[in-house]
Amino acid sequence: MPSPFDRRATRHTPVCNDTPAPGPRFCLHLLLLLALLLPVTAFAAQLQIPASHPRLFYANSARLTQTQSWLTGHPLNPVGTSSTAMMERALRGLLTGSNSDCDQAVAYLVGWEASAQGSGVRDALRQQGEDVLLIYDWCHHRLSAGQISTLVTRWNGYLDVEFADDFANHGAEANNYWWGRTRNSLLWGIASFNDNARAQYFIDQALDVRMDQWFAGWYQDFGRGGVFAEGTDYGVTMLAYPLIAFASAADFGHDAFAQTPFFREAIYALIYGTTPGPTTTTGGSSGVPMVIPFNDDEHFFEGGVINARDYLGDFAAFFGQRDPSSGNARHMRTWLASTNAGRRWMFDAIRSTANTGQADLPLDYFAPGAGVFDMRSAHDANAMQVHLQLNTPGGIEHRHYDGGSFQIWRKGRWLSRESVGYSDMLVGLAGMGETTTESALAHNTLMFEGKTTGLWIGSGPRVIPPGQGRDDNPDGLPEVTRLQHHPEFAYVAVDYSDAYRNTDGPRVDWPYADRVVREFIFLRSLQALVVLDRMRASSDSLLPFYQTGSWVIPGPHLAAEQVRRTFAMHFETLPVVAGPRVQAVNGNQTTELITLVPAAPTYRVINEDRPGDEQAGQYRLELDSIGTAESYFLQVIHGRDNGAAALAAVLTDNGSSWTLQLSAPGQSASLILNKGMSSSGGTIAINGGSAEPLRVNVQGISVTSERPVWEAGDSFFVNGFESP
Repeated sequence: MPSPFDRRATRHTPVCNDTPAPGPRFCLHLLLLLALLLPVTAFAAQLQIPASHPRLFYANSARLTQTQSWLTGHPLNPVGTSSTAMMERALRGLLTGSNSDCDQAVAYLVGWEASAQGSGVRDALRQQGEDVLLIYDWCHHRLSAGQISTLVTRWNGYLDVEFADDFANHGAEANNYWWGRTRNSLLWGIASFNDNARAQYFIDQALDVRMDQWFAGWYQDFGRGGVFAEGTDYGVTMLAYPLIAFASAADFGHDAFAQTPFFREAIYALIYGTTPGPTTTTGGSSGVPMVIPFNDDEHFFEGGVINARDYLGDFAAFFGQRDPSSGNARHMRTWLASTNAGRRWMFDAIRSTANTGQADLPLDYFAPGAGVFDMRSAHDANAMQVHLQLNTPGGIEHRHYDGGSFQIWRKGRWLSRESVGYSDMLVGLAGMGETTTESALAHNTLMFEGKTTGLWIGSGPRVIPPGQGRDDNPDGLPEVTRLQHHPEFAYVAVDYSDAYRNTDGPRVDWPYADRVVREFIFLRSLQALVVLDRMRASSDSLLPFYQTGSWVIPGPHLAAEQVRRTFAMHFETLPVVAGPRVQAVNGNQTTELITLVPAAPTYRVINEDRPGDEQAGQYRLELDSIGTAESYFLQVIHGRDNGAAALAAVLTDNGSSWTLQLSAPGQSASLILNKGMSSSGGTIAINGGSAEPLRVNVQGISVTSERPVWEAGDSFFVNGFESP
């Protein structure tokens, strides 16, 4: 039943018409009380829906005219009897006035039932719901009164079941099913308005409850920066699923895209999360632009989501024309032109091909919600890019244990990437047993006894306010404590200490870490990434509790100095070990790992392949630290063309700090890094210049209608991006 606290009284329906109240006087008193108790913003969306159709996407006359014009030179020829083909018939019927096309589509609509699709009701509604509801609107004039009545009963029932589900509702705001339900609810409310006494309820559920309340809360916790948190296969639905529904609501007075910064920021999460040029993957696709993979990805070896799906092309086509003179739109058009991402006919019809370019973009982008930090040497195909996954965002289902992972791309090749898959099997730690592509071992992570960030219950990590019990959740989320964007380098430090442990309710605690800090410094001109890990192990596994059966995820019982801390890094081709250096050649690129601490490293190189999952596996390098409670890994990863000079690296131990000297032909850097289990101080000098202090806090970033803008940190910046 609809809530008596919804907003239909502010729209086009009688006051309290669906409220189970004693009478009109009670309704009036209730509404007066609510007016006093509820904030004005709770009643934000005021849709002015006409009696006529179409309402979905093509109530906008300019969009309709543009699409009709496109049709004259770009025929729409639906093939087959899929929901998409029938939606396209309905669209052609709308654009040309063909009753024949509409009648075929209507017959499909009336006969369509979610339970008969063979994929389960949830999947049928998520995957085909938009197509079917578009038919309802676009060919509404060919529906009989009896058919409308049948469809209203059917679809009201579908959505009631969806909203009562304990899956993909509140707490799952980044999940693909959540977005399918939000889209369907809004499409149905708009399309069935005047046919359906409950249409307003479904509009309210989509815009007020799911977006203005639930999603707004998720955004503050994990969404800032616009990362589509479920990853490169499922997360992209956040960008594509709401396009038609939200555009339609905007046509009637409520622009949901403007109610949150997320979608404006997602433009840049997408741009920076895409390789700067065509990419060749060993054992996979060749010469195609790719979104850097994270979380479940079933299409990576086929070229990834850009090449396998229409989602991102639709998003880019829409936002490339949404505010066409803005930098946001221009950058989106540039991305689409450079990737040629697949897109549906209806989005091709409205796509703008106006001026493009991204020379005004900064070299780095940080999304604080998901903790994703992308760092580049340039914005072209000859660049080097480092992609850091620093946090563990919540509200998702397709989650991997990748907190603290890095991936590196250079000139069309992966210098190092995660092992991509959807629960594919890999060889386990030290070559023993097996693990999956969801595990920490599949990523370039730092592990204590084989695990990284702790186990979270429910739909993934969540923010737990101070003073509330942790239950079966870690002590906290990873915390970015220092971050710096500089024209010559980028720097970040992240404290993972709380994220490894659950000491409040040790039933599922992994009691081996005490302090964990991971730092990255990307030196653009040297094409080098410095990685410093500060690690203090714990002896907690020796405590009495961990000797009992109440510890439900048991591990070995070890003193702190016996705890194994493991650095993992992946290579697509077999690396060669030579003392403290590990080198791998991939196409025309060479990756070299230089270990400075410990001074005499002992590496393991593991072929991850398991029978049947050979494509998912790579060569995994493992480096352990055992023997002291406190220890460090200090390493440099260098990318270069084959045959180019190797990077020279000299480390001097100053007692309380190190001095690291790096040099290559024509380039040099001198770094001072302080020791200790907390990150503090430090400087960088490039090419003999003055020492630049590493920032002590997190440099802010915001996204305007023109571009990402970094908080001014020094004189190198003009309006938030690098000066010429």
